[in-house]
Amino acid sequence: MFASKIRHALTTATILALPLWAASFGASPPLAAAQEEASTELSVSEVQLGSALERGRVQTPTTSFTHADGRIYAVVQVQNPTRAETRVRVSLERVDGPARSGVLLDIPARPRYRTVARFVARQAPGRYRVVVRTEEGVEISSTELTIAE
Repeated sequence: MFASKIRHALTTATILALPLWAASFGASPPLAAAQEEASTELSVSEVQLGSALERGRVQTPTTSFTHADGRIYAVVQVQNPTRAETRVRVSLERVDGPARSGVLLDIPARPRYRTVARFVARQAPGRYRVVVRTEEGVEISSTELTIAE
């Protein structure tokens, strides 16, 4: 019984020590490498949509708009772990429609940043989405909405 507990403890210690041992040879464990890569990429933690802003925040978040709303505000919370100055492109596109150019917004060298894109609510009625892309055109977030007359 005692030998079984020692064998189990040694096996557990060996398994836990393997990533450290591999790292000492310059190899990083697959999970740690994937986490490191994911943590260095620009991402969007939240997109809030609404027709009115107060102090840079949506007053009443919604995904349903009418022409009478006049404007659609998209407040985008960006995570920027590298703290590199960059830009994102935010566009209003029909669901299953072609990509649109949208508006290019500057992201300063900060770990987190909130920015706002503004669109008119006079689009043809239907299903749309607000799409956030990197400066290179890679989609990093999408939020669906509807516009009615």
